[in-house]
Order: sequence, then C-alpha cells, then structure tokens
Amino acid sequence: MVVVGASARPGSFGTRLAKATMSARFPGQITFVNPRGGEICGRTALPSLADLDHVPDVAVLGVGGANLERALLDAIAKGARSAVIFDSCHGETANGHLLLPRLRAIAAEADIPVCGGSGMGFINTRSGAVASFYPAGHLKSGGISLIAHSGSVFTVLGMNDPRFRFDLMVSPGQEIGAGIDEYIAFATSRNTTRAIALFMEAARNPQGLIDSLKAARARGIPVVVCKVGRTEESARLARSHTGALVGSNAAYAAVFEECGAIVVDSVDEMMSTALLCATGRVPGPGGLGLVTDSGGLRELQVDLAVESGTPLARLSASTRQALRAQLPPDLEPSNPLDCAADLTDDFAKTFETGLRLLSAAPEVSMLGLEADVRDDYIYEDRLLTLAKALPRLTDKPCFLYASFGLTHNRRLADELADLGLPVMNGAKMMLAAARNLQGWADWNACAPDTVTTTGVALPEQLDEASSLALLRGFGLPTVECRVCDTAEAVQTAAGEIGFPLALKTAAPGIDHKSDAGGVVLHLRDTDGLLDAYADLSARLGPRVIVQKMAEKGIELAFGCVVDQDFGPLVMVAPGGILVELFDERQVARAPFGTAKAEAMIRRLRVARLMEGVRGEPPRDLAAAAQALSAFSRASAALAVQISEMEVNPVIVTATGSQAVDALIIARKI
Repeated sequence: MVVVGASARPGSFGTRLAKATMSARFPGQITFVNPRGGEICGRTALPSLADLDHVPDVAVLGVGGANLERALLDAIAKGARSAVIFDSCHGETANGHLLLPRLRAIAAEADIPVCGGSGMGFINTRSGAVASFYPAGHLKSGGISLIAHSGSVFTVLGMNDPRFRFDLMVSPGQEIGAGIDEYIAFATSRNTTRAIALFMEAARNPQGLIDSLKAARARGIPVVVCKVGRTEESARLARSHTGALVGSNAAYAAVFEECGAIVVDSVDEMMSTALLCATGRVPGPGGLGLVTDSGGLRELQVDLAVESGTPLARLSASTRQALRAQLPPDLEPSNPLDCAADLTDDFAKTFETGLRLLSAAPEVSMLGLEADVRDDYIYEDRLLTLAKALPRLTDKPCFLYASFGLTHNRRLADELADLGLPVMNGAKMMLAAARNLQGWADWNACAPDTVTTTGVALPEQLDEASSLALLRGFGLPTVECRVCDTAEAVQTAAGEIGFPLALKTAAPGIDHKSDAGGVVLHLRDTDGLLDAYADLSARLGPRVIVQKMAEKGIELAFGCVVDQDFGPLVMVAPGGILVELFDERQVARAPFGTAKAEAMIRRLRVARLMEGVRGEPPRDLAAAAQALSAFSRASAALAVQISEMEVNPVIVTATGSQAVDALIIARKI
C-alpha cells in the first residue's frame, strides 16, 4: 500500500490518514509519499511515487483536487492495481476539464478500480488493510461486509457498536472506477463474508447489480438492502394508468425481490438483520421460538409479531405436552414462552428446560432468549451462563435479545459475539430481523421461476382490437370483438358474436374510451346497438369495436412499463376504475411464471374477494395467474418496441379470466 499525501504535521489530514492506515497492524508494506520527504510515523517518506521500488496493490490518494489527476496518473504509471480517492472531485484539472469525468476516464482507460471520491475508502478487517482516514485497530473481524454509499453511514455503523463484526467495509462514494455491484461480487467471492449489508442510493450498472445479487443468492449469502430515495416519483410522462402508478422505486423493489435480496426501511433494521444473518445459520421451515422472562413482554411480542407478519412457531401438540410435563404448573406452554417462575434455586433451570424443548421442536426454526442481563447488572448469573451456551445447545439460528431498544449491553454483546451469539435490542427490530431471515430462507428453498420468451413484431395499427389479438397469441384469454366502420358491419358483427354486446369507439388517439364517453355497455338487441352506433359515430367517428359483454367477476388491471435501467416491469392491481382509487399494486420484472404471478395477486387485498364472500362464488385465481404470466411473457417479448402496455380490466370469473380492453404504446424512435 502506498499512501500519497501522508504528513507528519500534527492535526493535519495527512497525519490522520497515515495513522489510520497503520492502525490495524497491516502486515504488508505501507509506504508514505510526501513532497517534503522526511519521517512520518517512524517511516521514511518518499518525495514522489516515481521513487517507489515496487508495484503497490493500492494507492491511497489523500491529496486535494488540484493534485488528483497527476497523482492517479502517476499511480497507474507505477502499476498500481487499485486506488482510493477521498476528495469530492468537484473542481477542475489544470487543463480546465471537469475533474470527476476526467478521473472516470482515466480509471476506465487503465481498467483500474478506484474507490471514491467523496468517500471514506475501505477497511479489510481480515488483512488489516485500512485504506481510510478512520482508524480500525479496535475492530474485530466478523461475517458482515458493509457497502455504504453514505460516508456517514460507513463510519456510524462501522465504528459504533462492537457487536457488529465486519469482514469488509467499503464506502464507494462517487464510484469513479468501481460500482456497488463489483463490491458485492467481491464480498460474495470471500469465504469469510456471511452477509452483506448494502446502503445504497442508485445503481450505476443496473445489470451488474442484478448479476451480483444473483451470485450472492447462489452462494447462500444474504444481501440486506436499505435503498434510499424510495419516495421519488418517476419522471416519465405516462399515457397509461400503469405509467403513472409505477414509480422509479418499483424497479428496484422488483429487482431485489427477483434476486432474493432482503429489503429493509432503516439502518437499524439493516444491521439487526445482517447481525442475525452473519452467524451463517439458516433456518428451516417453521417459525421463531422465543423464551422470555416476562408475561407482559410476551404479550407485546405476540402483538408486534402479528402486526408485522413475523412467523412465530405454532407449537405442536407434542411440544405443548412436553412443555406441560416439565414446566412449573403456573407457566403456560406457549410461544413466546414465559419462563419466569418463582425465584427458587431452580429459576434458571426452567429457562434451560424451555430452550431445550423449543430447540428440539421441528416447528421451531430459530430460537431467541430474553433475560435481564446488562453491562451494569445481571439479576441471575446462571441465565448469562445459559445464554453463552445457547450456540452449543442448538444448531438453529439463535440469539439473545432485549425488548428495550436502548438496553445498556454493548460490552456484553461484544463478549457474546466472541461466542457466536448475536445480541439484539428492541422487540420490533428483533422480530424484523427474524422475519427477514426466515423469509430469505423460505424464498431460497423455492425452485427458481424461470421463463423464456422470443421477440415478435408489433402490428402496424395499434388499436384495442389488434392489441388484444396480439396478447391472445401469448395465451392471454380475451373477449371476442370486431372492428367496424359502418352500421351494416356493426349489425353483421353482432350476428356473429351474439348479444349482449358492448360498443366502443375505435377512433385513433383515444386511449381511455370511457373518459371520452366512447363506451356503451349491455346492448341486448339490434335496435339498441344501431342507436348506440349512430350516437358514437356522430360524436367520435365511424370506427368502432363491437365486443361480447364479459361475464361479471372480479376486475384486475395488468400493466407494463419498460424501465430504462431494468427493462419491462409488470404491474397487477385492482382493475376498472379501482386502479386509480386504490393505492395497491404488485410489480415484478418480466417474464415470470404462474407461481410468481399467483403470489403477486394473493398479496392484493382484492384477492380476498376471489375466495368468495357473502354468498359470492370463488373466482378462478389460477386462471388469473396464468393470464398475468402470459402478459409478462408478452411484455418481455415486446420490450424493445414498446414504452407502456396495459390491459384493464381483466375480469376473473368462477371459470376463467378474460381481458376486455388493451392499450399498447409503441416506443418513440
């Protein structure tokens, strides 16, 4: 490692940088470079990079913007394999070029990874390599690789609490020569990384992000993502409802789900989840088993678990029977299990019994223990002894927790981390971490949902009828219809299709026909049909669609928006006018199979209506899923030719589903 800009001047950034690079006792060579030469931290400094007598693995460039271009070029000329830049890079080069684009161009031409600028560098706790101006001698190595776009997040999470043990810490900053996808891929390649905590703003290489997340999934490494900027709306000007409803964050959410990443809302949840994941233990099917020392907190945990959707293990009859046989009679065999019996010599024994029986229960996938043990007070030493033995008692994921988020237990958490036992604070964060790990494990246990498609050509005339015909070719059931432009043709179409009918305008440029008064429903005879045609043709032109009235059912809307980074995104939402009234939708990248489609539909509240309520028959949800999967295949096949596509409504009946209206918007060239 060569450190350019190191200094012996007290209080300077160069001194802080030099001391930090030496803080973790890196066994490799560290060389300081300063134009004045001299001695820095007991080492002789070189006056320039040109005086270096070896090829450095990394050049740490702790110089200001005015000297950065020259420093990076000199490092590359010396054969440096990578570089780190801390400066914000907002200025100009000596030749008047913008600095940041110039540095990117240099890095790209030399094919050299550059961490930064405007970042905190990186820390490899295993090797002791500290390419940062934050000292790392206090850090103990562990299984979490932290990648944080925010420098403050890097320092706050990395330097704050000893219970979090890191394998690698990276602050990519402006990603001059390496993106988050490359850091994920590197962390995934390390046998010492067991979980990746990713605090991200955006992906500069969208496909690289997908590939790296899938590689982590393939290796069984959970990636816990806290994505910021979630509330920004897409800048896209949309003609379809779908385009207006699918914001920019939906693409990331769809990608994370597809790739099996764990998505969280806060850094607290991110680190609690990463802490639990980093043990390397994977839960089997089932739910969380908790042993606590409080009846009141037990009730709180049940409330929070139900509200958050955290799966608590449902104890089997045999488990309850075993608990009833061995617990004091005043304790209920439940989950969470309150083991706080009378304060006798057997007080801790009750906790041991509860933990042993729950750990042996096949319906319990992971195990948590709550006891009042803190840095400044331990009310029962044997409970602490029991906690220390918990990782040996079971091979399932296990942890110690405190329901109070501000419990004073950092020193204790550090001690238990040495024994492989995570300590989590706050009942809500504990339950979130357990829910996230269980969900990740369950998702990984499912067979991959792979679907392939081939491209097709768009018809020259993109109207409702041709759009429905095109989608029908992908297996999407559609309502029978004809395009007509005379009263005679309308009457002939009615004879072929049969009443009852719907009549719609087919005038070009009217995307949403109902808004223009261009739809007449429930036409039951020829006279009514011809009267409706006379009115529509007079107001909106002679071209119309004669369509069979669909059977009543539950209405869904399918939509597709082609995202510029992540490709075709398919949305399913309540259909008809409800698509705009209900803030409810599910989004996934196309294409996908029926299993994925059914899971998306089941997450909608409208899916409850399909089960049959108040005497209504159940609807064919399987048919709806097949239709949504067919729509996703069409979306993928047409992605390079369209910007948006929508089918609304898709009517789901007791015996199938039918698409009634379609809108396809070709991509402008």
